[in-house]
Amino acid sequence: MDKPKLVSSEMIYRGRVFTVYKEVFQTEKGEAVIEVVRHRGAVAILPVLPDGSIVLERQYRYSIKDFIYEVPAGTLEEKEDPESCARRELTEETGYIAESLSYLTRILMSPGYVDEQIYLYVARVKGEKSVTNLDRDEIIQTVITKPEEAIEMIKNGKIIDSKTISLILLAKFLGYI
Repeated sequence: MDKPKLVSSEMIYRGRVFTVYKEVFQTEKGEAVIEVVRHRGAVAILPVLPDGSIVLERQYRYSIKDFIYEVPAGTLEEKEDPESCARRELTEETGYIAESLSYLTRILMSPGYVDEQIYLYVARVKGEKSVTNLDRDEIIQTVITKPEEAIEMIKNGKIIDSKTISLILLAKFLGYI
């Protein structure tokens, strides 16, 4: 099976975080049109404290008009490598500084229409915090919990964010928590 060939690409919208294109592809069955969201990529970090507790965030998400539990995460800056972004976002959002950072994998959020990749990390952090540096649109409260409690939150539907579920369960499976 051959990959479809791009016939044309038209930018429809350019935002701060992503760009939307209307693209036409030639497939074996003819031309196909798709709207695709192009994204710089992002990171998600699971901070682990010296006692084995993990740091989550209770963050307000305007798109769903509610607070949800998440791991710290953020979008890559232009030409920023994922590890640097992970270190930066961890400190900006939680005040914790990574003593070590372990890359686990990357995940695709919704590959049917967006190319966003999220790079997953586990960070070993000290118990002390520095000052956070939240963006104007960020409303975040850090929450310290045990890994078992976080897994229970996944089971009972209190954690519904896909990157957070993926990262917590993978970190547990790989023995990081």
